[in-house]
Amino acid sequence: MTARGLLLSSLPTQSKEVAKARGVLLEVVAFTVTLVLASVGRWDARDLIWGLWCSSLTVGYAYIVTAIVAGVVRAEARSRVLFALGGVGLLAFFTFHFGMFHFVHGTFLNLFFPLVEEGASPGSIFAYLGAALRIGWPLVVMSLIARLPRFPFAGVDLKGKDAFAAPYANVVRMHLLIFVFAGLHFAGLSRYSIYPVLAAYFFPWRALREAVGDSRRAASHSS
Repeated sequence: MTARGLLLSSLPTQSKEVAKARGVLLEVVAFTVTLVLASVGRWDARDLIWGLWCSSLTVGYAYIVTAIVAGVVRAEARSRVLFALGGVGLLAFFTFHFGMFHFVHGTFLNLFFPLVEEGASPGSIFAYLGAALRIGWPLVVMSLIARLPRFPFAGVDLKGKDAFAAPYANVVRMHLLIFVFAGLHFAGLSRYSIYPVLAAYFFPWRALREAVGDSRRAASHSS
């Protein structure tokens, strides 16, 4: 194979590696900036918990909207109208389902970490979101920066069972962290646990595991 052929054959791998490195860098930057903001702003339990809730709702919903819009935009012209109608249906479903999930959790959080005085009606989610954004917007911004490389700008396979799994997987992880931190708060340990909680959420553990796995596979192939 010629030198030009070798170069062309290596471009996809190189682009993937560059994209992966860029994603890790963004996550490290988001993690570092969040730690600085938490220290300077002296975040307490309520700030962190509602910031995580707000990040889960806004960033997760942005992922869903991106996937649907990208799928419609990239559809063939003759079938774009059908894709658009299907996208409207999907958006309505996930707006209700994803929003209701966060409403129920927000109502629960509001009992232990009061944020608003409105009653527990579905419309309260907007009151929760507005108040949470005022105190937790840095977490939302940093979450978006850290997750942006994984957004489905190329669309998703709407027939796949895991088409919209990413936002829900992140919801589960984030809300588990909320419960863990809430427990530590009531145990009087929140002062010492805020940074490990942030590290569990922002630090690129997944990329680290992948890098270790790649190095092991490379070592096994070379031996």
